[in-house]
Amino acid sequence: MRRLNLRLLDVFRVVFETGNVTVAADKLGVTQPAVSKALIELEQDVGLVLFGRGRRRIIPTEDAARLYEETARLFTHVEVFEDRIDDFRSGSAGQLSVAAIPTLAGSVVVQAALALQNKAPLVKVRIVTVSRAEVISSTTHHQVDLGLLHAPVADRDLDVEIIGESEIVAAVHRGHVFQTYDHVTPRDLDGYLLIGTYVGSPASYLVRECFEAAGIKMQVALEVNSSAVAFAAAASGRCIALIDPWPSWVVSDDRCVLVKFRPVVPQRIALLTSTFRPPSRLAQLFAEELRHEIIKAAASSHFVRGMIKST
Repeated sequence: MRRLNLRLLDVFRVVFETGNVTVAADKLGVTQPAVSKALIELEQDVGLVLFGRGRRRIIPTEDAARLYEETARLFTHVEVFEDRIDDFRSGSAGQLSVAAIPTLAGSVVVQAALALQNKAPLVKVRIVTVSRAEVISSTTHHQVDLGLLHAPVADRDLDVEIIGESEIVAAVHRGHVFQTYDHVTPRDLDGYLLIGTYVGSPASYLVRECFEAAGIKMQVALEVNSSAVAFAAAASGRCIALIDPWPSWVVSDDRCVLVKFRPVVPQRIALLTSTFRPPSRLAQLFAEELRHEIIKAAASSHFVRGMIKST
């Protein structure tokens, strides 16, 4: 038996319900011969006689009655499916995958996901926390819908949009003398034990360049790949962490204070999409929530700036 044609089944359903080919044709917006041809084709496909002919009406067989029950059930599912497609199109349902470096995953990405689900409870967001290289790879190979990390990103297969910017800060234990400073410099930090971010991150190179330019040797006691981990370690009071400011939005820890680090080390937040895979409506809505969360953070922080034009 050939794969059943939904159009033929729809014609059959309407004919069965109306009991008249002419009425069915009017309801379907087609000609009477087209309906008759569709019924003949369906009977050939299913190998059953579905209708007998009376004077003014066609008479369904027992096989037709059984087929109608299954057809009605099928089209109920089709209608549900169509409703779901409408939800996907509007962005009110579906699944979205986002790959992000740990600091951004635990802050703006989570906040944006919760904001989106408040508006669209049927949406499922999968957040994958990975390294910088894995964010780029998974977005390039379409394993996720969106990627989020710190610029720069040089990959011809990716579209890169800068949606905000933060800056490196010094996280110091509350009560530390630096708490009273407007800002700290490499010279101020000379001799202090420091917590630095992973060498592979763009910010780590820039921070080290600042110290080298000042002729100061960094005394890195702890190196981590997550600013959240560095922030927690700085709360002990033994070391000073040079990190981006996002962990303070996630963890309420009064033991730490953020102080400006100078010269400014920018952390441009890059949103990645595949050049060969246009973002879905759901991905676009999530990106809007990300921008909104950054704008909210910028309104309450000296260390975050809102949206920047795409690059």
